[in-house]
Amino acid sequence: MNRIERAARAWARAGLENDFVFSKVMSDPAICLAVIRSILPDLTIKRLAPPKTQQEVNPTSDAKGVRFDIYTTDEHDNRYDIEMQVADHHNLAQRVRYHQAMNALDAYDKGANYHDANNSYVIFICCFDPFRLGVQFYSANKHLNEFPGYRGS
Repeated sequence: MNRIERAARAWARAGLENDFVFSKVMSDPAICLAVIRSILPDLTIKRLAPPKTQQEVNPTSDAKGVRFDIYTTDEHDNRYDIEMQVADHHNLAQRVRYHQAMNALDAYDKGANYHDANNSYVIFICCFDPFRLGVQFYSANKHLNEFPGYRGS
């Protein structure tokens, strides 16, 4: 089997977990909006900016950067990073935290009140159970451990 035949077979087997396929599918604003709405049904998002694929964020030249698989904003300038995670490197919690920090970076305008910052959401779609607890959906929110329902003043 030659190189072209192998490539054709690989393409025929490619699913949503394939980076190219994922990028093409999720770059469609209607599909991206439907995915976000299904994962975050409590949000009332009317429209998204055209999703960007492979969006790079490099805070400084000597800091670790990040490349968002899919990055978009909604009509309220809330930010969304959607990642396809195929391999389990046993560091998802740390990666989510770093992606969250990088996603929120430009939400804070100089001199503005912290309460004025828009929300940022990081969504990892995994081909494995990252915490091995046997469920299909995990969510993490910021809260005080002693008062989980408290959302600040």
